[in-house]
Amino acid sequence: ALFDALTERGSLAAAARETSTSGVELVPAGSWLVGVEKALAGEVGAETILRRRIASLPEGRWDYLVLDCPPALGLLTVGALTAARELLVPVEAHVMALAGLAHLLQTVEVVRERLNAELVLTGLLASRVDGRTRHSLEVVEDLRERFGPLVLETVIHENVALAEAFSFGLPVTSYKSRSRGAEDFRALAAK
Repeated sequence: ALFDALTERGSLAAAARETSTSGVELVPAGSWLVGVEKALAGEVGAETILRRRIASLPEGRWDYLVLDCPPALGLLTVGALTAARELLVPVEAHVMALAGLAHLLQTVEVVRERLNAELVLTGLLASRVDGRTRHSLEVVEDLRERFGPLVLETVIHENVALAEAFSFGLPVTSYKSRSRGAEDFRALAAK
């Protein structure tokens, strides 16, 4: 399990599980992962554990590793930023998300200075964009004005199929392949 890998009682490779999508594996996490912050609180260099675990993976097993982080800036997220080469930040199209983005970008700068000079911000992805509301569209426009080319042209629109797919544990491209959510993610992957 991911908890075991992060507390150095297991490995990421052993924790990987096949998914319903051919060629895609994942290391599952759950609510119990919250306890890892306490378990590692007194550990020297805790923010580098994930990087070390990734470095010890068998060569060539995966072409890409995607680290999906919680929206909080705790030890798990700092560990992922320390291990990552690139950062793609989904930003919910709501004004409150902009404050969280500013805090994240400050944290990214600190991580670059102290832990991972190679970390590159690849882009910002506007998500949960509701084209029916002025607020949502204004937030996307504000992102584009503030961050220019860092904001991807592709956006992820608010779509019920995304929530439904999650509840069934399926990728939206399998659950409802012709939904707007599936189209948005295919457009993102094509970039």
